[in-house]
Amino acid sequence: MQQAHNSIYQLKIVNTETRSDIVYYQIQVLNTQTKVSWSFEERYKNMNNLHAQLSSELKQQLPYFPSKKFFGNTDPEFISTRKAGLQNYFKTLLQIVDVEQCPTLKKFLTKGEQKHIKDQPQSFKEDTIKQNDVQGNASNIEKIQQQKQLENERIKKELKDKLAAATQQIKSKFVDLGSLVNAPEEHDIKKKRAFYDQIRIEPKNVQVNIDIPKANPQAKMIIAQSTIEQTQPKLIQLIQQLQAGVENIIGI
Repeated sequence: MQQAHNSIYQLKIVNTETRSDIVYYQIQVLNTQTKVSWSFEERYKNMNNLHAQLSSELKQQLPYFPSKKFFGNTDPEFISTRKAGLQNYFKTLLQIVDVEQCPTLKKFLTKGEQKHIKDQPQSFKEDTIKQNDVQGNASNIEKIQQQKQLENERIKKELKDKLAAATQQIKSKFVDLGSLVNAPEEHDIKKKRAFYDQIRIEPKNVQVNIDIPKANPQAKMIIAQSTIEQTQPKLIQLIQQLQAGVENIIGI
């Protein structure tokens, strides 16, 4: 069973701050004898190195230290969980390790002592600590939500532009057969007949005339109109379905 020590130091992790994808833990240390407190900030990496050094120096079992995480370590919920784990680690550590007999731990605890303000000692009020945590986490969550919203808007605009371009491309390739409904002019027919009359194949003993029959305006009109009626609605319906489907997906 490990011996308990009444350490003169108390440690609180009062807040966190993320800068350039690195999380900094704001630590406050109180000397219960002098009633003087000081603050400093530290990275998880350095606290992990401290734990490893203490493990090699001390001949006793140390409390559980929060494990590493390579991805998602700047997520507000994860930061809050890790902060609680680090707080519990140092609380237990100061109960089982004699700081005065451990220079490595004492150096870590007193690294910000020279910056303290004697006239205005900082208290360890739980309400203040919780308020700082809530404000810090709320600020980080709000920033993340704003970034996600901007990214969603960018994606929506990009997809909407692509959809419009694709729709315009389909429409531009649609062949309007309406111009073929009207029958050709009579003088055009005569001109073409005169041209074809000049091209005649006349083999020996056999004369073959290539005669172009007169155009049937009514037949052309029926074919053209039928083609339009069958093609145009289906193509327009396809475009509308494509547009509605994409808009439903991206929530436009």
